Amino acid sequence: MSQLRFLRRISALAFTPVIFAAMSGCSQIASLAPVSGGPLQTVRVAVLDVLVQQQVPILVAPVCVLGETQFTCEGSTMDGDSILAEATLSVPYSLVLTVGSEIIYSGDVQSVIDRAAKSQL
Repeated sequence: MSQLRFLRRISALAFTPVIFAAMSGCSQIASLAPVSGGPLQTVRVAVLDVLVQQQVPILVAPVCVLGETQFTCEGSTMDGDSILAEATLSVPYSLVLTVGSEIIYSGDVQSVIDRAAKSQL
């Protein structure tokens, strides 16, 4: 075995644990992201998860704001349709997500977050 080939194998073996550690860290960070920003961020992550899951072509990602009576998120699709999400302020957060005139999701925010976290494991 040539010295160059030997060095390549040693280098590959030395970096393998680093690569696996980085990969496992990414999935752990991704599953923590929905809870890292509080209720407003959790609602936004749920909205984005549903849009991606339903393969909605997003032009402007929904921006969420906290109103007096609810969370509201607005954006638009590549086709020019509006994206509107409204969620209650009380736990469990109830979400209604509309694209154009079609309701694509109506239900609990936490179930969306839980489903997304399970799919990343």
